[in-house]
Amino acid sequence: MVSQEDFDRFVKDYNDDYIFLLTRASRRHYECLVSSFMVLKDLYNVIQVMFDTGQYRYEVLPCPYSFRADSLVLSKLGFDATEIENIFGFLDYVKESQGMEFEDCLEAGTTAMCARPR
Repeated sequence: MVSQEDFDRFVKDYNDDYIFLLTRASRRHYECLVSSFMVLKDLYNVIQVMFDTGQYRYEVLPCPYSFRADSLVLSKLGFDATEIENIFGFLDYVKESQGMEFEDCLEAGTTAMCARPR
């Protein structure tokens, strides 16, 4: 059984990784970010399922997984206007390189992992 402390650590790790991936996007380091977000999405889903069992509580809330068109959240996470523009630029990069929207890539799974640009 996973303790509350372990659950808290999962949430902290998720939040740290989420900020790290957004930081990479904010610096236009888009390579293999789709793959990284797929892994992060899995962790987010595990956290949600664990919470939904009713055995755990949030000491710290996990960051919202979706960042599309939410510049206010990105700003509160410490990103400036240029960095936010670059993060949204990642969404355009995904569409160009993968031929589908970011969320569709997450659903497609391994077929979109680190794929070469078209």
